[in-house]
Amino acid sequence: MEINTYRKNFSRIKARVAYVYPSIYRVMISGLSADIIYGLLNREDEVFAERFCCSKLYGQEGEPRSLETGSKLKDFPLIITSLHYEPDIVNLARLLNASGIELLSKNRKKHVIIAGGPACMENPIPYSDIVDAFVIGEAEDTMPHIVKLWLEYGDSKQRFLEELANLKYMYVPGLTNGSVIKNYATDLNTAFYPIRQVENMNVEPIYGRGYKLEASRGCLFWCSFCIETRLFNPYRERSLSVLKSIIDKGLSYSVSGKRVIVFSMVFPVSKTHYDLLEYLKREGFIASLPSLRITSYLEKAIEIIRELGQETLTLAPESFSPLVHSVIAKYPGMLDYAKNLIEELLRSKYSIKLYLIYGFKGLTHVEVDENIAHLNELIKLAKKHRGRISVSLNPLIPKPHTMFQWVGMLSKERLQSILRIYREKLKSFIDTRTYDIDWAIIQAQLALSSKPMGTFISKWATYGGGLSGWRKAVKELGFNYSYVFTGYSENSDLTWSFIRLGEYVDKVNLSQYELYKKLTSTLK
Repeated sequence: MEINTYRKNFSRIKARVAYVYPSIYRVMISGLSADIIYGLLNREDEVFAERFCCSKLYGQEGEPRSLETGSKLKDFPLIITSLHYEPDIVNLARLLNASGIELLSKNRKKHVIIAGGPACMENPIPYSDIVDAFVIGEAEDTMPHIVKLWLEYGDSKQRFLEELANLKYMYVPGLTNGSVIKNYATDLNTAFYPIRQVENMNVEPIYGRGYKLEASRGCLFWCSFCIETRLFNPYRERSLSVLKSIIDKGLSYSVSGKRVIVFSMVFPVSKTHYDLLEYLKREGFIASLPSLRITSYLEKAIEIIRELGQETLTLAPESFSPLVHSVIAKYPGMLDYAKNLIEELLRSKYSIKLYLIYGFKGLTHVEVDENIAHLNELIKLAKKHRGRISVSLNPLIPKPHTMFQWVGMLSKERLQSILRIYREKLKSFIDTRTYDIDWAIIQAQLALSSKPMGTFISKWATYGGGLSGWRKAVKELGFNYSYVFTGYSENSDLTWSFIRLGEYVDKVNLSQYELYKKLTSTLK
């Protein structure tokens, strides 16, 4: 049973909108983005937005029906969706197929599909023969304008799309000319916030039950592999007074008790973050924290975090190689400090989960040896203090708008070889989890595609999505995705370059790429 959903008087509704979350229900209620979009749409008195999601992650879907009224997806002329990561597109395709809605936009006469989210913002081209229009930006300052245009021009699909194309942050394939400029909420203190969040009495979210609190957005740092930094810059915070107000109001709608789930790309990195932790402790809250940045604020907050009930800390050093740290621009020159703080956390009886990235071209023989050596030291310390340490190993996935668009990805065979070394050296000492290499390749295949991929996505969806469906589609269509491994020429005209994410993005990428070439050349 859900609480905090919207119900409206249909006699006053001028537009019913489908919000499609292209993953399963439990994932949808675990994040904050669905609450933001659902709340923004239903804030309009004349609009009723109803939610749709997948019943499973692969296989054939039954006919999708809304969670609010059980209405069919095909009965909604306007469909809004968000692609949080690239493979979401096949889940959207599966839902459209099951609804009897034409997948390719050129064949779709009635329905309009608008998509946003990170996968669209980084590169909308792969999905441009499926989606009618793309939102390049954040929902708070874009969605109200889109809804207003729909209420005015929704009776004519062509006119509506023409009006959307006039918005500087919209990409409408076939109509948009020139650059598309990212739009973002400039002031989080005044931006819309979903005070009333959907909760389910029977289904527990991935991070457990709790009130979802976004403390900040964007990142202060420019790690060279990180697309989120580029998509959500500049870094912005909510003030402590606003955060307190959100919590106070939100708890009146929540049945989760005094448990807060903090959302932030980088945490804790400011006095506001530290003061928030102190406030939560003082008021008797339990908190679930995101992956933590190794900073002096974290060092200062070690005991506060324990009192908030957090027994396992997630950290993402990405590597224990000083050379790799310089290449990826994460903790450069700070390896000793990072390692010492991790050791201090282990001595403080915390369980530690570490995220590491492997597969940097030109650096593999350096990174593997140094990572294993440092991990073995941490394992010994954890055993000594009866702590627990686990490692999540993730292959580097090259993304647009980062320097790795020019570098590319290691071959599948090489990545498998590196993974075997890690497993062989660490299997008896540590809990090691790995991200599937094929899924990493799929992400890169979609993210870096310079051409529309509707035909491939359609075939993939026909086979039920998932890895099995992807392999069948690749085999049947003979799809060539060699660009994933070779990268693009530094001098080539990248098809996604018309997406303007910020004034510093291109300069930072070129600077980081030059440093990468210089550092890796010394190892040859």
